[in-house]
Amino acid sequence: MTSPHDQLAEDIGLFRRAVIPDFLLGLLRRMGDTEPNLLQMATLYVLDTGPHPTVRDLAGQLGRSMSVTSRLIDQMVRHGWVERDEDPVDRRAKRLRITPAGRDYLRSFERVRAEAQRQLMTYLTDDEQRLVAEAMALLGKASRRHLDERGH
Repeated sequence: MTSPHDQLAEDIGLFRRAVIPDFLLGLLRRMGDTEPNLLQMATLYVLDTGPHPTVRDLAGQLGRSMSVTSRLIDQMVRHGWVERDEDPVDRRAKRLRITPAGRDYLRSFERVRAEAQRQLMTYLTDDEQRLVAEAMALLGKASRRHLDERGH
């Protein structure tokens, strides 16, 4: 017999397999030649939700070397997604922050993902769609609490 936890994991996996192909294809069409890699996306999300880390701090969070992280930031600065600011306490250190263009890029990414999920919801009845909307609102509240707890 499948436990409720295992069933939930299986259902989430099935949901992802149904959504991800449309999401990724939509993303490729929309993003064109500036498609980010996974490390760039992770970096944008780190910079979008937290304080302004140094390159060293970011390297630690990403589990990458300083040289890899420095090259990554150079690429992202060229894209206009990230800026380096002088640390007010240590002038030798640079603080990283997401730019408005980087934040817009993330929100565009999220809109493509949401559209793929909305397309899947067309296979639900109106009552089922309302239940999913209510559940997503609850997950949104939990996400806000989680981010607040982490100081973001």
